[in-house]
Amino acid sequence: MFTGGRFVTPDAGVRDGWLLVRDGRIHSMGTGAPPGTPEPVVDLGGRTVVPGFVDPHCHGGCGHSVYTGDPAAVRGAAAGHLARGTTTMLASVATVEPSAMETAVRAIASVIDDGSAPSLAGIHFEGPFLSPLRRGAQTRSALRDPDPALLARLIDAAGGHAVSMTVAPELPGAPELIRRYADVLVCCLGHTDADAARFARATDLGARAVTHLFNAMPPLHHREPGPVAAALLDPRLVCELVLDGHHLADDTVRLAHRVAGPDRLVLVSDAMPAAGMPDGEYAFADREVTVAGGVATLRGTDTLAGSTLFVAEAFRRAVATVGIPLADAVRMTSGTAARLLGLSDRGELRPGLRADLVELDQELRPARVWLGGVEVG
Repeated sequence: MFTGGRFVTPDAGVRDGWLLVRDGRIHSMGTGAPPGTPEPVVDLGGRTVVPGFVDPHCHGGCGHSVYTGDPAAVRGAAAGHLARGTTTMLASVATVEPSAMETAVRAIASVIDDGSAPSLAGIHFEGPFLSPLRRGAQTRSALRDPDPALLARLIDAAGGHAVSMTVAPELPGAPELIRRYADVLVCCLGHTDADAARFARATDLGARAVTHLFNAMPPLHHREPGPVAAALLDPRLVCELVLDGHHLADDTVRLAHRVAGPDRLVLVSDAMPAAGMPDGEYAFADREVTVAGGVATLRGTDTLAGSTLFVAEAFRRAVATVGIPLADAVRMTSGTAARLLGLSDRGELRPGLRADLVELDQELRPARVWLGGVEVG
């Protein structure tokens, strides 16, 4: 039983009251005096509680990468994000040589199967079917034109845990691949040099999301609106944003929020191993990365290489710096992503859903985290 809290709910907004958990799920909620129950009481002291964060795009954190092929590293990365409020995440495998991607995917799948990273909900393939012109920090030599046989091998290696993939829709064979796999994976458009027409065509074929909107794609231009305008204007697409203060200007985030709204925007971490770690030298897939002032770039360049972000910090910046309403920020860090990934048992504070909870301090930073009603140590 949680009492004395401010709970951010999908229908009533922020309301003072209580929340009762039984068998790992939210049993009931209410205002006023809580009912008498035998459950232990957690007095929240007036602090705000939001649903656990859902991150569909995470490469690592706390010194660990999810794609080294080492299950211990996968567990370490997931645990680091869980401790900071991310109660559900996908492990994102960056583009490396196909055999290395398969090895990484098998390691992630083994961790999901043995239950040793309970926040890990599946696997995202960020490539290898990406544009060489918009590859960002992805390894150019490992990029491939869409290949159904290769994707089938990756899906097989995932052992039933493949959830999403990023593909550049302009590549040869991409439309056919999207059409074929749209009912199997969440097809995300990204790392792309496509024009607006090709972007729209891919959406017609079943693409449902956009990987880190604005980044690794042509910018918005008044005569060539490109994928940015196509993504923002199409109600069928959910768009990721990396809200770390470096990938996007705050006004860019405000524009996206004004046009697309919180039910079509997801704040992701795109975190690499340096998240939660000091500045220094790190590895990103098979590339070397320098982190200075919390900004990760390929060594010797100004090319961003993921982020050092946690979704909790994106949430805080959204509210405190960008000025997004609290209830909207909750949808952008929990509910919208859960819906996109088909996770109907989480993402909101509502009776019947999993009791994934984050208690926030006065500065909107996580103070305590509960996964399925159990406090994360």
